Amino acid sequence: MIACGELFGVYFDWRTETCRLADMSVKKVKEPKECGPRELPYECLYPVPDGGGRSYKRKKFRTRREAEDFDRKAHEAFEDHNAVDKSKAEKVTVGQLHREHMDYLKKSGGRGNTGAAENSLESYEKIYRKTIEPRWGSAPLSTVTSAAVRDWVERGEFVSQGRKATGVKQFNRLIGYADGRYMNGNPVKPFLKDLPKSETADVERHALTMRQVLRLSACASEFYSDLFVFLALTGLRFGELAALRGRDVSGNKLNVRRTQRTVNNRITYANVTKGGERRSIPLTQLALDIAESRRRGRDDHLFTAPKGGDLSNQNFNNRGLKSAVGVAASAVERLQDALIVTEYLTVAKYEGDFHVYESETAKAVEDFQRENDLPVSGAADPGTRKALGLDDHEHDYTLERGDSDFVEDFTPHGFRHTCVSLVVGAGANVKSAQRFAGHSKASTTLDTYSHLFDEDLEGVADTLGKLVEEARDTATRELER
Repeated sequence: MIACGELFGVYFDWRTETCRLADMSVKKVKEPKECGPRELPYECLYPVPDGGGRSYKRKKFRTRREAEDFDRKAHEAFEDHNAVDKSKAEKVTVGQLHREHMDYLKKSGGRGNTGAAENSLESYEKIYRKTIEPRWGSAPLSTVTSAAVRDWVERGEFVSQGRKATGVKQFNRLIGYADGRYMNGNPVKPFLKDLPKSETADVERHALTMRQVLRLSACASEFYSDLFVFLALTGLRFGELAALRGRDVSGNKLNVRRTQRTVNNRITYANVTKGGERRSIPLTQLALDIAESRRRGRDDHLFTAPKGGDLSNQNFNNRGLKSAVGVAASAVERLQDALIVTEYLTVAKYEGDFHVYESETAKAVEDFQRENDLPVSGAADPGTRKALGLDDHEHDYTLERGDSDFVEDFTPHGFRHTCVSLVVGAGANVKSAQRFAGHSKASTTLDTYSHLFDEDLEGVADTLGKLVEEARDTATRELER
């Protein structure tokens, strides 16, 4: 935007042959003399690119000149943003853009702009092939319009809502790369806000209680049993768990500084975590005992495969976790089927019914124990379950009032949700929860687990109420003196 006739408050752009009044988007919102020390009297309404179009933001200034200077520069930046030759988008397909984008990420992506990790690149490639390429691979960029994207988001065939969200987010990154290079704006971005907000529901579905963790552990093979407990008490990502060495256990603290990566079925290790920062987390006595029982040399891996060697995520999940979940997740339902009693809780956001062990089940267990000359406790221990003819009596756990089943699609990542849920329930604040989760920003922890802190508000109110009562009692005693 080139200034012309500033005395008249008019700016003329020789490239687009358009005029704009300088003060159209600058106004005085308050008399300068009436402003407080932190108040600013002039406001600028300026344009920003938004999904191929424009939206407006407001910013305040101390003087009119400052506001007009900013307004001029903002319009110049907006015009430059929309100066890409539109014919470029007709000559490049989404598939070609994807390959260029991947090359860019290899060289300049990731933290520090030194190149994205190989496992991240492999993940992006899979997302592209499964969700983006079928619809957009051979399409010219010029066909990526708001209407076309809307049709894809609303009517496209996705195997799940989660896959849909992942695909749209990745497509947004891809077209965001094209914005300013091959096209003006990003028509995908406006649709991000309409994606299903499944993170909180996913956390709630997969966060186990400590009793459920111990039941899951009891249903696992001896080798994997303590691994499940360790993950639930530390919140480690699987790659961080597999990369631990003996020297990472220091007193009652665990130093997390490496991660395992798997690319094309090849396991490698990197001296960086996903969050980009090393962290130290406290160990409970049980977690410390597990670590000490596994520790050999300082440089040896703390946790290995059953026969030695690298601990594999695929084997951990397929040979260790899935079989244990298959037994533990539906333990209450099996017990109730044997007793011919039903108690369950319908949770709409979990899209299912969860069998719960409450008064009816406890009474049925007591009656059965009494009729079969068993110790009457109302709790379903292995002996009671064996008498009922249940095969799961081989696993050393006991069901009692308050227990419930959990999701059968529980994954290793669920241990992270479990850990944060447990530490917040134990009174941890956001920063402490962030350390366990390994997030680079506390805002990420709060965005993901905000519902856990919301649940504690009632307890906070009770505590505040007690403080008020204590203060009143103190004041009353002083007056009585």
